[in-house]
Amino acid sequence: MHHPRRGSAVVRLVEACRPLTARVVADPEPSGPPSPLRTAKVAWADIAPGATHHLVLQDDVTPCPDFARQLTAAVAERPDDALALYTNWNSPHNSYLVRCAAVAGQSWAPLGHHEWVPTLGLVLPADAARRLAAYLAAFPDDVRDDDELVVRFCAQEGRAVTATVPHLLEHGSGPSVAGNGAHGPRHATVPAGASPPPPSHWRRPGPRTFPPRTGAPHEAYAVELRDSRCSLRLLRPEAGEPLEHPFGWDWADWAHLVGVDPARVRRDLAGLERAEPLRGPVLAETAAAAWLLGYDVARTDWPAPPAPVRTGDRSEALKSWIRSGLAPDDRMALDPQASRALAREAEKALDLGLRAGSSAAGIRSSAGTGTSPRTGDSTDAEDFDDTEGRARSTRSHRAGRTVPPAVREAVADLAVREAAVLANPAMAAPRTQVLVRPCPACGTRPDESVLRSLRSRHTANGALTYRPVGRETPDPDLGVERAPVGGRSAVLELLACERPTTRGLTALAHGAGDHPPTLYRTRGAALLRLRQSDRAPSPADLPELAAREADWWDSAAWTRARGTGILPVSCTAADSRPGPSSFVACPAADSPMWRQLADLYRTVRLDTVERKL
Repeated sequence: MHHPRRGSAVVRLVEACRPLTARVVADPEPSGPPSPLRTAKVAWADIAPGATHHLVLQDDVTPCPDFARQLTAAVAERPDDALALYTNWNSPHNSYLVRCAAVAGQSWAPLGHHEWVPTLGLVLPADAARRLAAYLAAFPDDVRDDDELVVRFCAQEGRAVTATVPHLLEHGSGPSVAGNGAHGPRHATVPAGASPPPPSHWRRPGPRTFPPRTGAPHEAYAVELRDSRCSLRLLRPEAGEPLEHPFGWDWADWAHLVGVDPARVRRDLAGLERAEPLRGPVLAETAAAAWLLGYDVARTDWPAPPAPVRTGDRSEALKSWIRSGLAPDDRMALDPQASRALAREAEKALDLGLRAGSSAAGIRSSAGTGTSPRTGDSTDAEDFDDTEGRARSTRSHRAGRTVPPAVREAVADLAVREAAVLANPAMAAPRTQVLVRPCPACGTRPDESVLRSLRSRHTANGALTYRPVGRETPDPDLGVERAPVGGRSAVLELLACERPTTRGLTALAHGAGDHPPTLYRTRGAALLRLRQSDRAPSPADLPELAAREADWWDSAAWTRARGTGILPVSCTAADSRPGPSSFVACPAADSPMWRQLADLYRTVRLDTVERKL
């Protein structure tokens, strides 16, 4: 598939395919609106007489050395599959499936039918290619995305979609002619590099669908490293949630949903931070992602790979994850030495996760039954101190003995409301002006480092702009600070010590869709304003907070009062260390009573989300 704007690059691509004969199919309307589908229709229909298989390449790829021999060896072993020679390093789900296969020492990564089929280089049996060409011809060119249609075709045929590990193609570095420039740099998840495997590498068997996981109550998920944050991506096609949305589930707060206890992860990662002079959230979040990847691989029923295993594929999978997953500011701040140190720590975290997952899976297998699926870790006291898991069953009872009933009910109301918002399908956040105020309780001010931290968390969401304001700035309720005029928009007021969770930003979309333009406060900001005092919030304030929040989310009350909304989601603390978030992130609120309330809150919220999912 060739666009004339690519110039003579296609000549080099044809040469790289030899001794296979590549034919060039040009865009039939190169001056028209960008549409990969327009050229794909022609390319998939142009099948050579007598061919058993048909390969379509896009003209901005670079084949690995010895490409033709690698390709024919791979096709010979997977003659019936839709064979992808490339996946993008930050695709929402496929890239994680490929990383799992690479860490497991596999030659093949089953991709399934959840995400678009990567079409930079795709092989189909010739008969299937003819049917695909007829299928694509039925759609108008302005549908644009051929990869979305190819996955529908493969799903309808029940055809396995498999990626080669490592990939036989790398993405070019030139500008996109299909209008995909906003996707940022695009590279292979596991590049073959200058040393592709021997052809015997492809003779290894492997599953055609992703193997089952032990102890994972929600199996359709991926671990994601994005904007220097580790999160979980839960696949929920029945909810109508677009796969490529940028709103993940914070790993430390929601790991129980996929059968992992964050206490075990935090214990292992604390040792990493002591072992290396690399500090801060970049290490913590990267290491958490690597640990969860290792744990996931160890408890997945992958076949044992025959020797020798290409250990380089595992390293390349981690390196590409780090390069694609760090926020731009964090990536630029790491010199080559620090980058290598970060990769080494990720390897260590991966090994820790592999050991923990192997132990957990082995104990469940030998016992026939396991721990609670929410805990998801070993109950062997010598291997894992499951204090967190054992405590969960007593939290409500313990909190009930010490917390006044009105406060306990208010906490439960807040948790249920947040759970309802989080379990909604993700929507694009509206244009939002974020007012960052000094925290009167702990003293954190919105200096440049605070604003940089906030921006780095949400670079994928260009709708947010941050503005520092002082305590003397007029209250937005008075109409001085309003959202931008036109379109869906909002203003969010938060404290400088708070970091809104990425998933929590979906609440802005749901609220602003009903009441534009909209002014919100985080729960922490709202609590500190209830009595306009400099003290830390008190549990006694919670019933009033819950009542105000419930009133605002009732549309009739909004129409009457035109009041300030309270964002019904949690914020994490400013230091971004791995740990469960609370409905009050301010460090000044850290006390035994607040921790008890947070225990009850997380328990109710998690139970509610599990039911809704």
